[in-house]
Amino acid sequence: MSGSKMPSDEQAIFIVFPTEFSGMKVRNMPTMARSNAFTNWQQSIGERSAPEAPHNEHEKMLQRTESKERIKIPRVKVVLPQAATTILAVISVLAVLTFAKSVAMPVVMALMLYLVLRPVMRIFHHWHLPPVVGATICLFVIIGAFTAAVMNLTGPIKDWIANAPEYLNEIELKLSGVEAQIENMEEASEKIKDIAEPDGADEPVPVAIQQPKLFPGVELVSNSGGFVAGTVVTLGLLFFLLVYGHSTISNLIAGFEITSSKAKAKDLIEDLQHGMSLYLFTVTVINISLGIVTGLAMYLLGLPNAFLIGVMATLFNYIPFLGAWTGTAIVFLIAVLEFDSISYACLAPAVYFGLTSLEGQFITPCLLGRSMSLNPLIVFLFIAIWGWMWGIGGVFLAVPILAVLKIIADYFPSLRLFSQAMKC
Repeated sequence: MSGSKMPSDEQAIFIVFPTEFSGMKVRNMPTMARSNAFTNWQQSIGERSAPEAPHNEHEKMLQRTESKERIKIPRVKVVLPQAATTILAVISVLAVLTFAKSVAMPVVMALMLYLVLRPVMRIFHHWHLPPVVGATICLFVIIGAFTAAVMNLTGPIKDWIANAPEYLNEIELKLSGVEAQIENMEEASEKIKDIAEPDGADEPVPVAIQQPKLFPGVELVSNSGGFVAGTVVTLGLLFFLLVYGHSTISNLIAGFEITSSKAKAKDLIEDLQHGMSLYLFTVTVINISLGIVTGLAMYLLGLPNAFLIGVMATLFNYIPFLGAWTGTAIVFLIAVLEFDSISYACLAPAVYFGLTSLEGQFITPCLLGRSMSLNPLIVFLFIAIWGWMWGIGGVFLAVPILAVLKIIADYFPSLRLFSQAMKC
Protein backbone atom coordinates (compact mmCIF):
# COMPACT_ATOMS: atom_id res chain seq x y z
CA MET A 1 0.00 0.00 0.00
CA SER A 2 2.96 2.35 0.66
CA GLY A 3 4.24 1.88 -2.87
CA SER A 4 0.91 2.60 -4.49
CA LYS A 5 -0.18 6.07 -5.36
CA MET A 6 -3.40 7.28 -3.74
CA PRO A 7 -5.78 8.86 -6.22
CA SER A 8 -6.69 12.50 -5.82
CA ASP A 9 -10.23 13.77 -5.28
CA GLU A 10 -10.72 14.37 -8.98
CA GLN A 11 -9.51 10.88 -9.87
CA ALA A 12 -11.72 9.23 -7.18
CA ILE A 13 -14.80 10.91 -8.55
CA PHE A 14 -14.06 9.77 -12.07
CA ILE A 15 -13.37 6.19 -10.87
CA VAL A 16 -16.68 5.76 -9.01
CA PHE A 17 -19.07 7.36 -11.48
CA PRO A 18 -17.35 8.30 -14.68
CA THR A 19 -20.56 8.39 -16.69
CA GLU A 20 -22.21 10.99 -14.48
CA PHE A 21 -19.34 13.39 -14.70
CA SER A 22 -18.18 12.76 -18.23
CA GLY A 23 -17.79 16.01 -20.09
CA MET A 24 -17.63 18.04 -16.88
CA LYS A 25 -14.57 19.98 -15.91
CA VAL A 26 -14.18 18.43 -12.52
CA ARG A 27 -10.56 19.31 -12.21
CA ASN A 28 -11.40 22.99 -12.40
CA MET A 29 -14.22 22.67 -9.76
CA PRO A 30 -13.49 23.63 -6.17
CA THR A 31 -13.50 21.00 -3.47
CA MET A 32 -16.80 22.22 -1.93
CA ALA A 33 -18.47 22.25 -5.32
CA ARG A 34 -17.29 18.73 -6.03
CA SER A 35 -18.76 17.60 -2.67
CA ASN A 36 -22.12 19.23 -3.41
CA ALA A 37 -22.21 17.61 -6.83
CA PHE A 38 -21.58 14.23 -5.26
CA THR A 39 -24.43 14.76 -2.76
CA ASN A 40 -26.84 15.84 -5.48
CA TRP A 41 -25.91 12.81 -7.53
CA GLN A 42 -26.67 10.47 -4.58
CA GLN A 43 -30.08 12.04 -4.06
CA SER A 44 -30.96 11.71 -7.74
CA ILE A 45 -29.93 8.05 -7.75
CA GLY A 46 -32.05 7.36 -4.60
CA GLU A 47 -35.12 9.07 -6.05
CA ARG A 48 -34.89 7.03 -9.24
CA SER A 49 -34.40 3.70 -7.37
CA ALA A 50 -37.08 4.19 -4.63
CA PRO A 51 -40.67 3.34 -5.64
CA GLU A 52 -43.28 6.03 -5.62
CA ALA A 53 -45.51 6.18 -2.55
CA PRO A 54 -48.96 4.74 -3.21
CA HIS A 55 -51.71 7.32 -3.41
CA ASN A 56 -54.71 5.14 -2.55
CA GLU A 57 -55.72 1.64 -1.33
CA HIS A 58 -55.89 0.25 -4.85
CA GLU A 59 -52.28 1.15 -5.52
CA LYS A 60 -51.28 -0.37 -2.18
CA MET A 61 -52.98 -3.64 -3.16
CA LEU A 62 -51.21 -3.64 -6.54
CA GLN A 63 -47.91 -2.93 -4.85
CA ARG A 64 -48.41 -5.89 -2.49
CA THR A 65 -49.30 -8.14 -5.39
CA GLU A 66 -46.24 -7.06 -7.38
CA SER A 67 -43.97 -7.64 -4.41
CA LYS A 68 -45.56 -11.13 -3.98
CA GLU A 69 -46.60 -10.52 -0.42
CA ARG A 70 -49.08 -13.03 0.99
CA ILE A 71 -52.39 -11.52 2.06
CA LYS A 72 -53.56 -13.44 5.11
CA ILE A 73 -57.29 -14.26 4.89
CA PRO A 74 -58.81 -15.03 8.30
CA ARG A 75 -60.28 -18.51 8.62
CA VAL A 76 -63.98 -18.71 9.39
CA LYS A 77 -64.86 -21.74 11.49
CA VAL A 78 -68.52 -22.73 11.18
CA VAL A 79 -69.76 -24.45 14.31
CA LEU A 80 -73.33 -25.70 14.70
CA PRO A 81 -74.99 -24.74 17.99
CA GLN A 82 -75.29 -27.49 20.54
CA ALA A 83 -79.08 -27.30 20.41
CA ALA A 84 -79.10 -27.90 16.64
CA THR A 85 -76.77 -30.88 17.02
CA THR A 86 -78.97 -32.34 19.75
CA ILE A 87 -82.12 -31.89 17.65
CA LEU A 88 -80.51 -33.62 14.66
CA ALA A 89 -79.39 -36.51 16.87
CA VAL A 90 -82.89 -36.92 18.34
CA ILE A 91 -84.47 -36.90 14.88
CA SER A 92 -81.99 -39.53 13.70
CA VAL A 93 -82.72 -41.79 16.68
CA LEU A 94 -86.49 -41.46 16.17
CA ALA A 95 -86.12 -42.28 12.48
CA VAL A 96 -84.11 -45.42 13.28
CA LEU A 97 -86.64 -46.51 15.93
CA THR A 98 -89.51 -45.98 13.49
CA PHE A 99 -87.75 -47.98 10.78
CA ALA A 100 -86.81 -50.78 13.22
CA LYS A 101 -90.24 -50.91 14.89
CA SER A 102 -90.63 -54.68 14.56
CA VAL A 103 -87.40 -55.23 16.53
CA ALA A 104 -87.17 -52.17 18.77
CA MET A 105 -90.68 -52.33 20.22
CA PRO A 106 -90.39 -55.95 21.53
CA VAL A 107 -87.00 -55.10 23.04
CA VAL A 108 -88.35 -52.03 24.84
CA MET A 109 -91.42 -53.98 25.97
CA ALA A 110 -89.20 -56.75 27.39
CA LEU A 111 -87.06 -54.20 29.24
CA MET A 112 -90.15 -52.61 30.80
CA LEU A 113 -91.55 -55.99 31.85
CA TYR A 114 -88.16 -56.88 33.34
CA LEU A 115 -88.23 -53.73 35.45
CA VAL A 116 -91.79 -54.52 36.55
CA LEU A 117 -90.89 -58.08 37.58
CA ARG A 118 -87.54 -57.26 39.18
CA PRO A 119 -89.05 -56.83 42.69
CA VAL A 120 -90.71 -60.24 42.27
CA MET A 121 -87.37 -61.77 41.29
CA ARG A 122 -85.84 -60.17 44.37
CA ILE A 123 -88.44 -61.95 46.50
CA PHE A 124 -87.62 -65.25 44.78
CA HIS A 125 -83.96 -64.61 45.52
CA HIS A 126 -84.72 -64.22 49.24
CA TRP A 127 -86.55 -67.54 49.05
CA HIS A 128 -83.35 -69.08 47.61
CA LEU A 129 -85.00 -69.96 44.31
CA PRO A 130 -82.68 -70.18 41.29
CA PRO A 131 -83.15 -67.38 38.73
CA VAL A 132 -84.20 -69.90 36.08
CA VAL A 133 -87.04 -71.17 38.29
CA GLY A 134 -88.17 -67.66 39.17
CA ALA A 135 -88.12 -66.55 35.53
CA THR A 136 -90.08 -69.63 34.49
CA ILE A 137 -92.75 -68.94 37.12
CA CYS A 138 -93.06 -65.31 35.98
CA LEU A 139 -93.40 -66.33 32.34
CA PHE A 140 -96.03 -68.96 33.12
CA VAL A 141 -98.05 -66.42 35.11
CA ILE A 142 -97.86 -63.88 32.27
CA ILE A 143 -98.82 -66.40 29.60
CA GLY A 144 -101.63 -67.81 31.75
CA ALA A 145 -103.08 -64.38 32.53
CA PHE A 146 -102.89 -63.35 28.89
CA THR A 147 -104.55 -66.58 27.73
CA ALA A 148 -107.33 -66.30 30.31
CA ALA A 149 -107.99 -62.69 29.35
CA VAL A 150 -108.16 -63.54 25.65
CA MET A 151 -110.51 -66.47 26.22
CA ASN A 152 -112.86 -64.42 28.40
CA LEU A 153 -112.80 -61.32 26.22
CA THR A 154 -113.08 -62.92 22.79
CA GLY A 155 -116.77 -63.80 23.17
CA PRO A 156 -118.05 -60.35 24.23
CA ILE A 157 -115.88 -58.59 21.65
CA LYS A 158 -117.19 -60.82 18.85
CA ASP A 159 -120.75 -60.20 20.04
CA TRP A 160 -120.25 -56.45 20.02
CA ILE A 161 -118.74 -56.50 16.54
CA ALA A 162 -121.48 -58.75 15.12
CA ASN A 163 -124.33 -56.69 16.61
CA ALA A 164 -122.72 -53.30 16.08
CA PRO A 165 -125.39 -52.05 13.58
CA GLU A 166 -128.22 -52.96 15.94
CA TYR A 167 -126.45 -51.35 18.85
CA LEU A 168 -125.90 -48.17 16.87
CA ASN A 169 -129.56 -48.02 15.86
CA GLU A 170 -130.61 -48.47 19.46
CA ILE A 171 -128.28 -45.72 20.58
CA GLU A 172 -129.72 -43.40 17.92
CA LEU A 173 -133.28 -44.10 19.11
CA LYS A 174 -132.45 -43.42 22.73
CA LEU A 175 -130.52 -40.29 21.92
CA SER A 176 -133.45 -38.90 19.94
CA GLY A 177 -132.92 -35.35 21.14
CA VAL A 178 -129.35 -35.29 19.94
CA GLU A 179 -130.40 -37.00 16.73
CA ALA A 180 -133.04 -34.33 16.10
CA GLN A 181 -130.43 -31.62 16.44
CA ILE A 182 -128.17 -33.47 14.04
CA GLU A 183 -131.00 -33.77 11.51
CA ASN A 184 -131.74 -30.06 11.77
CA MET A 185 -128.10 -29.33 11.09
CA GLU A 186 -128.13 -31.68 8.09
CA GLU A 187 -131.26 -30.01 6.68
CA ALA A 188 -129.66 -26.60 7.07
CA SER A 189 -126.52 -27.77 5.29
CA GLU A 190 -128.63 -29.23 2.45
CA LYS A 191 -130.44 -25.90 2.01
CA ILE A 192 -127.15 -24.07 1.84
CA LYS A 193 -125.90 -26.58 -0.70
CA ASP A 194 -129.06 -26.13 -2.86
CA ILE A 195 -128.60 -22.36 -2.82
CA ALA A 196 -124.94 -22.63 -3.75
CA GLU A 197 -125.53 -25.08 -6.62
CA PRO A 198 -128.11 -24.22 -9.34
CA ASP A 199 -130.72 -26.76 -10.38
CA GLY A 200 -129.88 -28.96 -13.28
CA ALA A 201 -126.19 -28.91 -12.66
CA ASP A 202 -124.64 -32.14 -13.67
CA GLU A 203 -122.76 -33.75 -10.85
CA PRO A 204 -119.83 -35.95 -11.70
CA VAL A 205 -120.37 -39.60 -11.01
CA PRO A 206 -117.49 -41.04 -9.01
CA VAL A 207 -115.97 -44.12 -10.53
CA ALA A 208 -113.99 -46.49 -8.36
CA ILE A 209 -112.15 -49.46 -9.76
CA GLN A 210 -111.74 -52.23 -7.26
CA GLN A 211 -109.59 -55.19 -8.02
CA PRO A 212 -110.48 -58.43 -6.27
CA LYS A 213 -107.87 -59.69 -3.86
CA LEU A 214 -106.37 -62.99 -4.87
CA PHE A 215 -105.67 -63.92 -1.27
CA PRO A 216 -107.90 -61.89 1.08
CA GLY A 217 -106.58 -63.63 4.18
CA VAL A 218 -102.91 -62.89 3.49
CA GLU A 219 -103.01 -59.44 5.11
CA LEU A 220 -104.73 -60.77 8.23
CA VAL A 221 -102.28 -63.64 8.51
CA SER A 222 -99.37 -61.24 7.99
CA ASN A 223 -100.57 -58.91 10.75
CA SER A 224 -101.25 -61.77 13.16
CA GLY A 225 -97.90 -63.32 12.26
CA GLY A 226 -96.13 -60.07 13.09
CA PHE A 227 -97.94 -59.91 16.43
CA VAL A 228 -97.03 -63.51 17.27
CA ALA A 229 -93.39 -62.94 16.29
CA GLY A 230 -93.20 -59.80 18.42
CA THR A 231 -94.76 -61.62 21.36
CA VAL A 232 -92.27 -64.49 21.07
CA VAL A 233 -89.32 -62.06 20.92
CA THR A 234 -90.64 -60.15 23.93
CA LEU A 235 -91.16 -63.24 26.08
CA GLY A 236 -87.85 -64.82 25.04
CA LEU A 237 -85.86 -61.68 25.79
CA LEU A 238 -87.77 -61.22 29.05
CA PHE A 239 -86.79 -64.72 30.17
CA PHE A 240 -83.07 -64.09 29.57
CA LEU A 241 -83.28 -60.68 31.23
CA LEU A 242 -84.87 -62.20 34.32
CA VAL A 243 -82.19 -64.91 34.47
CA TYR A 244 -79.06 -62.97 33.47
CA GLY A 245 -80.07 -59.31 33.61
CA HIS A 246 -79.07 -58.62 37.21
CA SER A 247 -75.68 -60.33 36.90
CA THR A 248 -74.99 -58.59 33.59
CA ILE A 249 -75.70 -55.16 35.07
CA SER A 250 -73.61 -55.97 38.16
CA ASN A 251 -70.65 -57.00 35.99
CA LEU A 252 -71.08 -53.86 33.92
CA ILE A 253 -71.01 -51.66 37.01
CA ALA A 254 -68.03 -53.56 38.47
CA GLY A 255 -66.09 -52.94 35.27
CA PHE A 256 -66.15 -49.18 35.80
CA GLU A 257 -62.96 -47.60 37.11
CA ILE A 258 -63.17 -45.50 40.26
CA THR A 259 -63.30 -42.02 38.75
CA SER A 260 -65.78 -39.21 39.14
CA SER A 261 -67.38 -39.77 35.73
CA LYS A 262 -67.48 -43.54 36.11
CA ALA A 263 -68.94 -43.23 39.62
CA LYS A 264 -71.64 -40.96 38.21
CA ALA A 265 -72.46 -43.50 35.51
CA LYS A 266 -72.61 -46.24 38.14
CA ASP A 267 -75.04 -44.21 40.26
CA LEU A 268 -77.14 -43.48 37.19
CA ILE A 269 -77.50 -47.16 36.27
CA GLU A 270 -78.36 -48.15 39.82
CA ASP A 271 -80.90 -45.35 40.29
CA LEU A 272 -82.41 -45.96 36.87
CA GLN A 273 -82.86 -49.64 37.59
CA HIS A 274 -84.22 -49.12 41.10
CA GLY A 275 -86.38 -46.09 40.30
CA MET A 276 -88.01 -47.54 37.19
CA SER A 277 -88.62 -50.90 38.87
CA LEU A 278 -90.38 -49.21 41.78
CA TYR A 279 -92.32 -46.89 39.46
CA LEU A 280 -93.54 -49.53 37.01
CA PHE A 281 -94.31 -52.10 39.71
CA THR A 282 -96.32 -49.55 41.71
CA VAL A 283 -98.19 -48.32 38.64
CA THR A 284 -99.01 -51.90 37.62
CA VAL A 285 -100.39 -52.74 41.07
CA ILE A 286 -102.45 -49.53 41.07
CA ASN A 287 -103.86 -50.22 37.60
CA ILE A 288 -104.82 -53.81 38.46
CA SER A 289 -106.50 -52.61 41.64
CA LEU A 290 -108.35 -49.93 39.69
CA GLY A 291 -109.54 -52.55 37.20
CA ILE A 292 -110.87 -54.78 39.98
CA VAL A 293 -112.71 -51.91 41.70
CA THR A 294 -114.11 -50.61 38.40
CA GLY A 295 -115.32 -54.06 37.38
CA LEU A 296 -117.10 -54.52 40.72
CA ALA A 297 -118.68 -51.06 40.46
CA MET A 298 -119.96 -51.75 36.95
CA TYR A 299 -121.33 -55.10 38.08
CA LEU A 300 -123.21 -53.46 40.96
CA LEU A 301 -124.65 -50.87 38.57
CA GLY A 302 -125.99 -53.65 36.37
CA LEU A 303 -123.76 -53.32 33.33
CA PRO A 304 -123.05 -56.48 31.33
CA ASN A 305 -119.50 -57.78 30.83
CA ALA A 306 -118.22 -56.07 33.95
CA PHE A 307 -115.04 -58.18 33.79
CA LEU A 308 -114.29 -56.82 30.33
CA ILE A 309 -114.80 -53.25 31.56
CA GLY A 310 -112.41 -53.92 34.45
CA VAL A 311 -109.71 -55.22 32.10
CA MET A 312 -110.28 -52.20 29.88
CA ALA A 313 -109.86 -49.88 32.87
CA THR A 314 -106.57 -51.59 33.78
CA LEU A 315 -105.12 -51.25 30.30
CA PHE A 316 -106.42 -47.75 29.60
CA ASN A 317 -104.99 -46.45 32.87
CA TYR A 318 -101.49 -46.91 31.43
CA ILE A 319 -102.41 -44.07 29.06
CA PRO A 320 -102.80 -40.85 31.08
CA PHE A 321 -105.73 -38.55 30.25
CA LEU A 322 -106.64 -40.22 26.95
CA GLY A 323 -107.26 -43.58 28.61
CA ALA A 324 -109.72 -42.16 31.14
CA TRP A 325 -111.65 -40.17 28.51
CA THR A 326 -111.82 -43.10 26.09
CA GLY A 327 -112.95 -45.52 28.80
CA THR A 328 -115.61 -43.10 30.00
CA ALA A 329 -117.02 -42.74 26.47
CA ILE A 330 -117.14 -46.53 25.98
CA VAL A 331 -118.87 -47.06 29.33
CA PHE A 332 -121.42 -44.38 28.41
CA LEU A 333 -122.29 -46.16 25.16
CA ILE A 334 -122.65 -49.49 26.99
CA ALA A 335 -124.88 -47.88 29.62
CA VAL A 336 -127.08 -46.26 26.97
CA LEU A 337 -127.59 -49.65 25.35
CA GLU A 338 -128.40 -51.33 28.65
CA PHE A 339 -130.61 -48.79 30.45
CA ASP A 340 -133.74 -47.03 29.22
CA SER A 341 -133.21 -43.91 31.29
CA ILE A 342 -130.53 -41.56 29.97
CA SER A 343 -130.07 -40.03 33.41
CA TYR A 344 -129.36 -43.43 34.97
CA ALA A 345 -127.13 -44.33 32.02
CA CYS A 346 -124.96 -41.31 32.82
CA LEU A 347 -124.30 -42.72 36.30
CA ALA A 348 -121.98 -45.50 35.11
CA PRO A 349 -119.58 -43.27 33.14
CA ALA A 350 -119.61 -40.78 36.01
CA VAL A 351 -118.53 -43.53 38.42
CA TYR A 352 -115.86 -44.72 35.98
CA PHE A 353 -114.45 -41.24 35.49
CA GLY A 354 -114.61 -40.56 39.23
CA LEU A 355 -112.59 -43.68 40.05
CA THR A 356 -109.92 -42.89 37.46
CA SER A 357 -109.73 -39.28 38.65
CA LEU A 358 -109.39 -40.39 42.28
CA GLU A 359 -106.56 -42.70 41.30
CA GLY A 360 -104.77 -40.15 39.14
CA GLN A 361 -105.08 -37.15 41.43
CA PHE A 362 -104.65 -38.67 44.89
CA ILE A 363 -103.65 -42.34 45.08
CA THR A 364 -100.77 -42.42 42.60
CA PRO A 365 -99.18 -39.12 43.78
CA CYS A 366 -99.36 -40.31 47.39
CA LEU A 367 -97.66 -43.62 46.60
CA LEU A 368 -95.06 -42.39 44.12
CA GLY A 369 -94.55 -38.85 45.40
CA ARG A 370 -93.97 -35.75 43.33
CA SER A 371 -90.53 -36.89 42.15
CA MET A 372 -92.07 -38.84 39.27
CA SER A 373 -94.83 -36.37 38.45
CA LEU A 374 -94.69 -35.44 34.76
CA ASN A 375 -95.87 -32.40 32.84
CA PRO A 376 -99.24 -33.22 31.22
CA LEU A 377 -98.29 -31.31 28.06
CA ILE A 378 -95.07 -33.30 27.61
CA VAL A 379 -96.96 -36.53 28.37
CA PHE A 380 -99.57 -35.77 25.72
CA LEU A 381 -96.87 -34.94 23.14
CA PHE A 382 -95.00 -38.16 23.94
CA ILE A 383 -98.16 -40.24 23.59
CA ALA A 384 -98.86 -38.64 20.21
CA ILE A 385 -95.28 -39.10 18.95
CA TRP A 386 -94.83 -42.71 20.08
CA GLY A 387 -98.35 -43.62 18.97
CA TRP A 388 -97.51 -42.29 15.51
CA MET A 389 -94.23 -44.22 15.48
CA TRP A 390 -95.25 -47.56 17.00
CA GLY A 391 -99.05 -47.56 17.00
CA ILE A 392 -100.96 -48.84 20.02
CA GLY A 393 -97.79 -50.34 21.52
CA GLY A 394 -96.10 -46.94 21.42
CA VAL A 395 -99.09 -45.38 23.19
CA PHE A 396 -98.65 -47.77 26.13
CA LEU A 397 -94.86 -47.38 26.21
CA ALA A 398 -94.77 -43.58 25.92
CA VAL A 399 -95.03 -42.74 29.63
CA PRO A 400 -92.45 -45.34 30.83
CA ILE A 401 -90.01 -44.10 28.19
CA LEU A 402 -90.62 -40.52 29.34
CA ALA A 403 -89.96 -41.56 32.95
CA VAL A 404 -86.64 -43.14 31.92
CA LEU A 405 -85.61 -39.97 30.09
CA LYS A 406 -86.50 -37.85 33.12
CA ILE A 407 -84.28 -39.93 35.41
CA ILE A 408 -81.41 -39.63 32.92
CA ALA A 409 -81.95 -35.87 32.47
CA ASP A 410 -81.76 -35.29 36.23
CA TYR A 411 -78.14 -36.54 36.22
CA PHE A 412 -76.68 -34.29 33.52
CA PRO A 413 -76.46 -30.48 33.81
CA SER A 414 -76.60 -30.14 30.02
CA LEU A 415 -80.11 -31.67 30.10
CA ARG A 416 -81.34 -29.50 32.94
CA LEU A 417 -83.69 -27.57 30.63
CA PHE A 418 -85.33 -30.79 29.45
CA SER A 419 -85.60 -32.05 33.03
CA GLN A 420 -87.28 -28.84 34.18
CA ALA A 421 -89.71 -28.95 31.24
CA MET A 422 -90.84 -32.46 32.19
CA LYS A 423 -91.66 -31.53 35.77
CA CYS A 424 -95.27 -30.91 36.65
